[in-house]
Amino acid sequence: ALGEDIQPMDAKRPKEEVEHALLVKVLQPAQPPQGKLSLESVGEFLESEAGRLLSQHGAKGLEEVFLFLAKGWRRSEEGGVVPSSWSGIPPLQEAILTVALTQLITVSSEDKVRSLSAILETPVPSRLMNELLSAASEDESVPAQLLISVARPLQGRHLNESRSGQFGKLLRVLRASKTYQLALVSSPCFEEIFKPAFEPKFVWRNQKKEVYMQQRPGNMLQTRSLLGWILSPSALDGATMPTSQAHLSEAGAGEWQGLQRATRQRVEGLQHGTQMKVAGVQSQAAELVDILLRAGDAPRTAVLQWLGAMIMAAEPRGKQGHVAPEGFNFWPQQGNHVIDVLGNDQTTPFEKKLKNLLLIQALHAKMHGFPTSGCALNTFTLLLHLFKPIKSDAAASFSSFFLLRRDTVELMGSWARQEKDSKNEARFGETEQFEAALQVAESDPSFSAAVWDKSHFKNQIFWLATKGVGVLLLPVVKEAFHCMQNIAGHLVEKDRDNADVAWREFLIAEATLKEPVFLERLGHLINLTFHFLKHAAAGAGEAFPTPAPSALWHACPSAVLENTLDLLDLYRDRQKRANNMVTGLFVYLDPVPVLTTLCVVMASDEHVRDPSLRGRAVKILHRLCTAFPAWMDKLNQEPLRQHMVPCLVNVFIAVEKAIMSYYDLSYRLKYELRVPVMELFELCLQHEEHRHVLTAFVRGSGNDRFLKLLTQLINDTNSQTEEAIRTVKDYHQKKDEEASAAASSSAPGPGGQHDEQVTDDDQTDGGEDVYRRSRMNYKEHAKKYFSLACRTWKTLWLLCKHCATTIVEGHSLLEQLLHTSLDAQLHFLVGPEMKNIKASPQEYDELGFNPKEWVKQIAEMFLFLTRVNPEEVARIVAKDERYYSQANFQKAYNFVRKYGLLNDSELVEFNKFIKDLGERVEQQRSAMDQVDIPAEYLCEMMADIMSDPVQFPQSKKIVDRWVAVRQIMGKDLDPYANTPVKVEDLIPMTELKEEIHRFAKDKSITLEGGNMFDN
Repeated sequence: ALGEDIQPMDAKRPKEEVEHALLVKVLQPAQPPQGKLSLESVGEFLESEAGRLLSQHGAKGLEEVFLFLAKGWRRSEEGGVVPSSWSGIPPLQEAILTVALTQLITVSSEDKVRSLSAILETPVPSRLMNELLSAASEDESVPAQLLISVARPLQGRHLNESRSGQFGKLLRVLRASKTYQLALVSSPCFEEIFKPAFEPKFVWRNQKKEVYMQQRPGNMLQTRSLLGWILSPSALDGATMPTSQAHLSEAGAGEWQGLQRATRQRVEGLQHGTQMKVAGVQSQAAELVDILLRAGDAPRTAVLQWLGAMIMAAEPRGKQGHVAPEGFNFWPQQGNHVIDVLGNDQTTPFEKKLKNLLLIQALHAKMHGFPTSGCALNTFTLLLHLFKPIKSDAAASFSSFFLLRRDTVELMGSWARQEKDSKNEARFGETEQFEAALQVAESDPSFSAAVWDKSHFKNQIFWLATKGVGVLLLPVVKEAFHCMQNIAGHLVEKDRDNADVAWREFLIAEATLKEPVFLERLGHLINLTFHFLKHAAAGAGEAFPTPAPSALWHACPSAVLENTLDLLDLYRDRQKRANNMVTGLFVYLDPVPVLTTLCVVMASDEHVRDPSLRGRAVKILHRLCTAFPAWMDKLNQEPLRQHMVPCLVNVFIAVEKAIMSYYDLSYRLKYELRVPVMELFELCLQHEEHRHVLTAFVRGSGNDRFLKLLTQLINDTNSQTEEAIRTVKDYHQKKDEEASAAASSSAPGPGGQHDEQVTDDDQTDGGEDVYRRSRMNYKEHAKKYFSLACRTWKTLWLLCKHCATTIVEGHSLLEQLLHTSLDAQLHFLVGPEMKNIKASPQEYDELGFNPKEWVKQIAEMFLFLTRVNPEEVARIVAKDERYYSQANFQKAYNFVRKYGLLNDSELVEFNKFIKDLGERVEQQRSAMDQVDIPAEYLCEMMADIMSDPVQFPQSKKIVDRWVAVRQIMGKDLDPYANTPVKVEDLIPMTELKEEIHRFAKDKSITLEGGNMFDN
């Protein structure tokens, strides 16, 4: 370059020569200047150079002018070119800027857009670039044209070609002036690249030709809008790539193939690489949206509208149904339907490949108009980013009243209040409560504020994020953690190709779903969700004792709680950890609001009427507390320590009405929901503080509920034991009848090998069992019910141990326990019925059936009760003419003595009880045989003499009070009329009671609770 041999700082040279040398060295003109350059004349020189470049380069002349000027600006700031202390740098830069702006304002709008778009890719100094962009924005047509020209090349980018340079150009333009930020959300940019107009091209009609579903705009927004282009690059959507570019996706990359036997180190390395690429895409989206949100009301509203439209479009993905391959959801039934399709002989060859099913899902996304899994997950991550600055104490400011506005439909979709002829989202409140909440909401000043008002922003982000959990996040998580992982495990030995595809999809999804920053932000959202639920449930007061739910609670969609429980269940660590440390998502959760809210849900049917949802709440609480001792410790601290036992009692009673389906005839769902309740009982009652609470509860306000719990517990015990023993009997009976049938050779279904006979009529031409999914595995069924019965027996034993006095004082309950449970089980365990099971000791071990433990528990329960009131226990046992047998009790004594199941003192006590019982039974039955009891004195249900007759108000049937109470405790129904009834509704038959008691007094018949005419 000219002037390189000149020493600018030579003190002996004149100042003019030094200045000339420095300017030549900085500007590096293509031709030497005709005269000496100075700071006063450099502007004229730059203008002449600009004119020369314009004439020399034609259409690209302005671009070359800007590049020449930018190079001079840049060299003036570079070290080693000129001294940083040279005072000529600012005047030179001002001259460069003046010439650049002069040249810019003289050209057409098209030339401005073309030249600026070109130099955005070059290292033009920031101040010069910003000044040029700012000046260009004064031309009304430039901002929109420039933004469109810069944004369009981002369309079609993917994870391994994210076009970060082009994205940087876009940010450079937007940061230059607020004019560009506003132009992006104004016409024509808004219609062309931000939120294009949408017309559905697919509609679905019913038989009446009525439209019941139509294409949604989500996929259009993903492929034709700027935010969609920014959020589309993902590791998950490999099926959307053209075949020629499949190798550019994560799923199609060579390093992601054949991972079934890969080391954990290799897998983690691949996942880490994917996490970094996905995090880069997500940070770009966050950066763009942050710029827009700071730009004012219009950009903020446009961003919210875009997010609302995307979430509304994804609503079908969060609903049951639409099961692949006919539909688009893989996750229903935990992928078992997809497994069945892949292994079914009737499935077409195309649909037998999992990668083809993923392609079908991508086609469904286009037809139905929902975003693909990767874009949905990135959109949810963007919502988490927006939610991040909201502090925990802001949860009290969230309001479900916002969802009651009709003008929020554009933002909240199905969660907003719908028109009268449309179906509203299920909420915690019933119709009347919902209407009352609406009246409260309408009196709230914020309810009348404009829907897009800035004051609603935190509320809007909270509700968008909580709804996004259900429609954007959960389908992806369920698809990965349930479906793909299940498919990979099931097909690993049967169909290696499909297993590899499923395992790869799972690992790729896991990389994003368990990325630490994502988990931290998701944990923050869950924490605030539980803070809000706790605030709404308690009406801004204390959570315990549980208050009446507030209007905020009644207005809240129940899906908020349901989706959050699903998340906690999906993210829990299913591997046992030796150190029981909190891991994964739960590191970022605050256990106090989580446990408190779950306990409120468990405790109060006023808050949650769905028994299954309350059962799920206790199930999650149990899993968290057993997995993390630190969480369990919270249950032993105030306020949960005082309220945990009542919560468990209430939720145990509530799930009585939980039925999985019409076909759940053995009430398996109800039993499984009660298992965590019973295990929590056992854990809590290991602590003296909880035992004191239980004692106070059953002797005070909770007596009726506790007796109801025991009634249901007794019913469960009997039903589970009967179901298990019946199944074993049926299995052996079928085995004897079909000894020649090869039942065990049938092909297994996803649920495991069944042990039913398969006839020729049950098979396809290819030999496949058409009923394979509904076959019963008798042994597994029996094992399940023996396990349930053991768990229930243990809880019954535990409550008898700690609450024997209450049980004995509840005469009706004591009779039910002794007759239908303890006496009956001795009849089956040591009586003649035991021989009918025909199972070997080895089979008992396989089924988890331990007769020794059961007999021991029954003997101890008799001892717990007799220590309170031996006469009352003996009197009631003596009434049992169905199951009581002195021989059975003697066999039970011999059994526990033989196997050392009781210690010496307990053995003596049990033997004395049996002998006294035998004498009491003989006396009582002798007295009863000598008396002819009038029919009207007998209970219409039990045919025993009544001590306190009552009448059901609907059916008018007269039974003994303890019988009626037992029925109501079990199902809250009149057993004859099958109508709801409460204990206080029973009609006392006072005159009949006096007649019976006089009769019993005259005939020396002992009545339950004593005779009213005894002194």
